[in-house]
Amino acid sequence: MLTPEHMQQTVERYLTGINDGDMEAVVSLFANDALVEDPVGTEPKSGDEILKFYTKAFAGGAKVELTGPVRISAKAAAFPFRGEITRVDGPTIIVEVIDIFEFDEAGKVVKMTAHLGPTNITVKDG
Repeated sequence: MLTPEHMQQTVERYLTGINDGDMEAVVSLFANDALVEDPVGTEPKSGDEILKFYTKAFAGGAKVELTGPVRISAKAAAFPFRGEITRVDGPTIIVEVIDIFEFDEAGKVVKMTAHLGPTNITVKDG
């Protein structure tokens, strides 16, 4: 059953999975038919593309943390967070983003959209 507590816990598990570098744990939060649009306006990813996307996006490691409360509605959770992504082949990227998870009745994420633009990205050299 989908509850506000479950949605909050899913957001926490998502951020923990990213911080731990465990992209399998991140992807396990998604339904089999989920879509990931990160950032909004790009081609949505589905199926095996989701794991490939997260693995590539966070190659080298990342530290993420909430920058405000999770906002919960009937079947969605929106949350602002800051990510510091360490690139293997380049500078560290700092991203301020709002992700929105849409859930199915089983509590799985069926759609994730990431809301950010160029003004939300900072590049920090070595």
